[in-house]
Parts: sequence; C-alpha cells; structure tokens
Amino acid sequence: MKKVIFIILMAGLVAACFRFGLTEYLSLEEIKQSQGRLQAFYAQNPALSIAVFVGIYIPSVALNLPWALVLGLAGGAVFGTFTGTVVVSFASSIGALLACMISRYLLAGWVKKKFKDKLERVNQGIAREGAFYLFALRLIPLIPFFVVNMVMGVTAIRLTTFYWVSQLGMLPATAVIVNAGSQISKINTLSGILSGKLMISLALLGSLPLAAKRLVSVVRKKKAFSTHPETQSGEASNRPDQMAPVFTDILEKCTGCGACQVQCAFLTRYGTPKDIFLTLDPARQRALAFECSLCGLCRAVCPEKLDPGEAFLALRRDAVSKNQADLSRYSTIMGYEKKGTSALFSCYALPQGCDTIFFPGCTLPGTRPETTWALFETLRALDPDLGIVLDCCTKPSHDLGRESYFHSMFGEMLAFLQARKIKRVWLACPNCYKIFLTYAAQMKVESVYEVLSRTGLPSRFSNHTGPFGNTFLADPLVVHDPCPMRDDALVQESVRSLLAGMSLSAGKMAYEKKKTLCCGEGGSVGFIDPTLAREWTQKRKKAARQRPIVTYCAGCAGFLNRATPTFHILDLLFFPDKAASGRLRAARAPLTYFHRLALKRKIKKTLPAEVFRERNTRPTE
Repeated sequence: MKKVIFIILMAGLVAACFRFGLTEYLSLEEIKQSQGRLQAFYAQNPALSIAVFVGIYIPSVALNLPWALVLGLAGGAVFGTFTGTVVVSFASSIGALLACMISRYLLAGWVKKKFKDKLERVNQGIAREGAFYLFALRLIPLIPFFVVNMVMGVTAIRLTTFYWVSQLGMLPATAVIVNAGSQISKINTLSGILSGKLMISLALLGSLPLAAKRLVSVVRKKKAFSTHPETQSGEASNRPDQMAPVFTDILEKCTGCGACQVQCAFLTRYGTPKDIFLTLDPARQRALAFECSLCGLCRAVCPEKLDPGEAFLALRRDAVSKNQADLSRYSTIMGYEKKGTSALFSCYALPQGCDTIFFPGCTLPGTRPETTWALFETLRALDPDLGIVLDCCTKPSHDLGRESYFHSMFGEMLAFLQARKIKRVWLACPNCYKIFLTYAAQMKVESVYEVLSRTGLPSRFSNHTGPFGNTFLADPLVVHDPCPMRDDALVQESVRSLLAGMSLSAGKMAYEKKKTLCCGEGGSVGFIDPTLAREWTQKRKKAARQRPIVTYCAGCAGFLNRATPTFHILDLLFFPDKAASGRLRAARAPLTYFHRLALKRKIKKTLPAEVFRERNTRPTE
C-alpha cells in the first residue's frame, strides 16, 4: 500500500508539472531569456533563491525528471561557476541518495526485475572493488546517473558510502555543466555540453582508481601467495587443510533436500551449500561467506546434521589469512569492538575473595545502563563478593574470521582472570556467553537468566496483571531466542520461567528455541548487504504475527525493535512500567559510549575492589 500511494503521489506531481506548464519555464531557451531577471532576484534574495532552486532540483534528480540537466545549467547561469558548483553538487548528491533509497525501500522488486542483467555484474563489481567501483561509474557519464542510482539501491552498498562517493564522483561532471551554464548565452543545444573529447577524458579519469586498486590487489595477492606455506611446499590448494573435513562432509553427505533453504534468506538467494561449494570458484565462495549470518539454523534443520555455518566461517578465516577480505567495510563494528577493549572503556573490579564475575558485554551497559546496574545489584545480593568486568569478548572479530586477533585478545583476558582465581562467570549477553562457553572451558559459564530463575526471583507485579494490563494477557507475547542460545534449552526455559513469574504468558512462535531465526545482526551481514539482513528481520516480524516480542539479547532487541515492538526481558523485570509505557528507551550512539563511561565511574566509586584493572594491551593486527 505504501508503494502504491508513493507511486500515485509521484505520478501526480509529474502530471501537475506538465499540466500547469512548469516545463515551459524549464527549457534552455527560457533560461537564456530569463537569465537577467533570475540573476537580479538572486542578488536581492540569495538565500531564498538557493532554497527554491534546491527544492526543485532535488526531486528532479530523485525522480529523473527531464529538466534536471537544464536546472544544472541554470545554476551556473544564475549563481556563477563556484557557488553554482557547490549548490548543484550537494543538491544532485542528495537527489541521487533519495533515488537510491526509493529503489531500496519501495521499488526493489521492480528494479531487480528491470535491471536483472546488470545487477549481478554490479554486485560483483562492488564485491571486488568496493567504493572504487561506484566512483568509476560516477566519473563516466556514458552510464546514466539515474540508472546507477536505481541499481545501487538494490546492492549491498551502505547509503552513507553511496552518498559521499557520489558527491566526489559526480563533482567533475557537475563542474563542467555548471561552468557551461555560466556561459549559457553561447550554448545552443544540450548535446553540445559534453563533447566527445570530454567524455573520453572523464572515462579515463574514472578508470584510474580501478586501475590503482587492481595494482595494489595484485601486489598483495602475489605477496600472500609467495609466503603461504602451501605455496612454498609446492602443494598450493584453494582449500586449506583445516577446512577439508567441513567441506568433505557437505560434499559427500548433503542430499540437496533444501531443508536449510526454507527459512534462510542467504541460502534461498544462492542455493544449497553443496551447490555453492561445487559450482562456484573459491574466490566467489569466500566472498559469499561474508553474507552468511552464521546463525546455525542450517545445522539445526539439516537431516544429515551437517554444519554449513562452520564451513562459511572457515572460508572467512581463509580469506582474512590470505588478505583476500576487504575488512574496511566493517570499520564501524571493528572500531566499536576496539573501544570496548581499550583502557578508556574497560574495567575489571574484583573484590577481595572474588571467584565469580558478572560480564554484561558491550551493548547492554551502553543501551541500558540503569538495567545493567539493577541486575548487578541483584546478583551481588546472591554473591556479595561478586566482581564485574566491562570488556569486549571480541566476538565480532571472531565471526569476521580475524582468528589470530580474536585468540590474542580473548586469550589475554582469560589469562588475567585465571591468574586472579576467577572460577565462574555470569553473562548477560548471549554472544559473550557463546564465546566463553566455547573458549573458556576452565570456567563455569552461566547465563544470568539461569541464575535469576533458579533463585526464584520474586514477581515484580503485585496485581498479577503485568505491566501491560489484562488486555495484553489476552494476546500473549512471544519470545525471540538469540541464535547463540539455539542449543541451550536450560537458558531458553529459564527465560520463559522468569516471564511466568512476572505473570506474562509467552505464546508459541514459528521458528523458536532450537530453530530460531536470526534477527538480522548476525555475522555483521548488514555492513555489506543491508537488504539481506533486513530479510531476516522481516521473517522474524512475520513469525511474531503482530504480537510483542521479548528477547534476552540487547543486540536482537535493537534490530527487531526497528521493525516491530520488542522488549528486553531485563527491562521488564526491573522497570516494567517504564518499559511497557515506552518511557524506558534503549540509547543509541554516541550516547551509549557516555553511558559506559558513567557506569565505569559508578563501579569505581561504589565497589570495594581489591583488584582494579583497565586493559591496555594491543596485539599486532
């Protein structure tokens, strides 16, 4: 319905422009005749003139209206070369961004069908060249800008990247058009603006960044190939030894039944794991591995008990080890992780006699500092010697395949805790829980939900109606189990037990517990393919059938709440009325960083710690 309404409105706008003769004022001849009047008006009302121009130019570019080029000339004729270039550059980039967003959020299906032959080539170009590919397309005016806007809307490119690359890439052509407009009296036809020589010059300019990037890539690959142990021994292979068992199982035992494809957005798009490993070359396999959310659903539903997720993780590790992965696309999540392990944000507070720590993770303290502190105080009532550690388990690096970096960072933290005789860790973050459970076998690893459930935490609702009232109970909420908890039935039941203790009934939802769906955050897929990540989110929204969702992962709560009402169980437990009324909202960056610093300060002031530490170790990346 939204798409239909939008198309009707846009069609009405265009029709109105033609009906009321606006096109007559947006022709080359009209601009030339009105140049003097327009320049006089601009001299008296510069801000208003620019505002009116931008207000017409942006939708003209966004909707690919036929007078966009004439408006560019008008900008030069009225504002002059310098001011005109600045105004037209920003307006055209914003218009291009809007066109890209229209394609991505409203017309994705039509665009994919219309440009099917070009889309695969563009996707491969972006996967291979990244932002350089778009930069080259922008510099070469042989390809219509509007086509670039539409096709890019259904690729994995981030909107922020699309904007700044478009801003830079379209600048040369914009300057040419605006400069031509400043000499509009000499222009007789629109086709005379971009001469053959100019087109060739811009095309050559567009090829330079691709050529430079290719040269760097060739040098890197040559260096990595020459230093790889398999190459030195004369036994080069596309599949390292450590990956062979995973591949062998899938290639030999996969029957192609398609069970793993039914709900998986990734495998629905690319085929069964066996198809991927049989038909695609190793380079393409490595590239696709970063589109897998690593959620484990394929393993949970596979009749043969195969684990394709482990194979895709192995491919990620292989790509990173061979310098064949462009990790610059993950700079945001890697920067977030790096801050979490820094001396500024980390905090180890261990009281005397402490053998158990509370590890809340990164997201919960930043988005919900009050809830985090309330949980810590509740846990301290159970264990007065409880310590707390604010740090990052570096799971993002683990999932991106940065194996060496992950083991260095997590291993250093684990060694410190073991040296201080820490034997047990209570975790609020499911991702941290999975990491500790897998790599800290020497410790007793427990979820805070297990701890709270077995201690019989009293109900927070005296009237036994819950924070949503009787109306809410008539339509029970549903529980979203985070992917890392897929195999932990004890934690799953503990969460539902806590909800029952709060007089909240949890209804059944398709694909829950062992067969739960990814929220969209898994594997950092959103950084390279936001559309694919959103498909996961929409699948979970559809399964909820308009019922409120409760989850026990701060990351899942953030992702799902963008699409459908989602609550964190700890918010309901400690601040039910505020959470239910919407007054307790999860914070967003950059406020999350201030919250973490404030929580660290509170810990230092209130917790009598025998050992206090801020991590300052930085491994070689």
